[in-house]
Amino acid sequence: MEVAIAIAALGGLLWWAAYARWGSLWMGCGAFIALGYVLAPPLWTAHIGPIPLTVDRILLIGFGAAYIWKWRQGELALRHISPADWLLLAAIGYFTVRCAMTPTPPPDGSTVKPWWRLIAAFWIPAALYLAARTSNDGERRWRGMLWILAGLGGFLAFTAFAEITKQWWAVFPRYISDPLLGTHFGRARGPSLNSASLGIMLTVCFWAAWMLWPKLSRLAQGAVAGLLLAIAGGIFLTFTRSTWIGLAAGLAVVPALQLPKWRTALAIGVILGGAIGVVALGDKVTNLSRKDSDASAEHSVYQRASFVYVSMRMWRDAPLLGCGFGRYYDLKMPYLSDRSQQLELESLRNLDHHNTVLSILVETGIVGVTLFLALLVAWTRMAWQLYRAEDLPMWERSQGLFQLAVVLNYVSSALFHDLTLLPTEHWPLFLCAGVSSALLARRAETLTVTQPVPTAPWHALPASS
Repeated sequence: MEVAIAIAALGGLLWWAAYARWGSLWMGCGAFIALGYVLAPPLWTAHIGPIPLTVDRILLIGFGAAYIWKWRQGELALRHISPADWLLLAAIGYFTVRCAMTPTPPPDGSTVKPWWRLIAAFWIPAALYLAARTSNDGERRWRGMLWILAGLGGFLAFTAFAEITKQWWAVFPRYISDPLLGTHFGRARGPSLNSASLGIMLTVCFWAAWMLWPKLSRLAQGAVAGLLLAIAGGIFLTFTRSTWIGLAAGLAVVPALQLPKWRTALAIGVILGGAIGVVALGDKVTNLSRKDSDASAEHSVYQRASFVYVSMRMWRDAPLLGCGFGRYYDLKMPYLSDRSQQLELESLRNLDHHNTVLSILVETGIVGVTLFLALLVAWTRMAWQLYRAEDLPMWERSQGLFQLAVVLNYVSSALFHDLTLLPTEHWPLFLCAGVSSALLARRAETLTVTQPVPTAPWHALPASS
């Protein structure tokens, strides 16, 4: 066993040395997302010292070391710091200070400890943002990043079909087949053991494959079209409405911006026809196979109003700074005994929040939610600016559309789930924002360099002697 570990460590060191010397940060970030998502902690965790080692943490350490090496070699640069960069720094700084000021919850007072939640949901994604933001990668490596994400989508879609058909021999990682682990057993849930998480990641992979399609050969376009259908099928098999909405929102926007007018009308017609079909079929579609082993999905629909009511009561008592980062789970308890209304509140006792915006509002107050929403708005505006920049090559404008689709996907699920508890869903969001910010910074630098030197008007010139 020791020999195998030593060989694996030596191989990993050689791969790291090669990557640190010649590798791409954008492709490295894509590989980190793919490997970190699939090789999740339930697959392998080594308890060495106070901090358990997992695959994603080992990858992060190696990736960080490679980043420092590239920085010292002068390969990276932080150009033209934008308002979005300052907003990200302010938001993470505030969340960190708020977490430090918050008393530690009791042992059973949270499902995820506040500091772990802060690190996983904000610090690590911010590290991906920084890596992408300071990289000098170009089109070839951008397409390489998309291919990695598209490949992840194909793997996850295959796993989703295998789960639904109960072909457990084809499911990897194997722990997915254990009904006692995670939630949403009976639906496609993937390595994260959560259908919402799988649907969000599959949607990101769908748009990665979509952006690759235009510049491929006819044969490759056919293969990618099949991949897109498979990924869409995997998203459907999650039986999670929020992820369906996320994909539909992107399909309502991205093709309309990409296609000529007659094709846009056709695409909108197909989307509207599908929406009408869903409405007409009603429960035959929306309730299809949504019987989880713990019955959580069926009951969660009726709890949305309860979450809103309790959240508003908690926020009213701490409107500016909130009740404390990571403290919703235990500090909500006194509010569940309110009998002045007809809502069922007791069912929330063992549940985390189901809305990212409300969760941040309750825990960090109006200051925290304002910074968070302003950051999402800034990233959306940044994506739109990139797409509308007609002086840029088409691949850079496509990155703007990719980021726009990723933001729509994130927001659609954030309104129905607390995604700070599913930190892997922040990875592609922050990565896309970092890539777009880097491209806009390069454009700003180019415009500054090529801007003509203003000349004085003729009447201001000194008279010749």
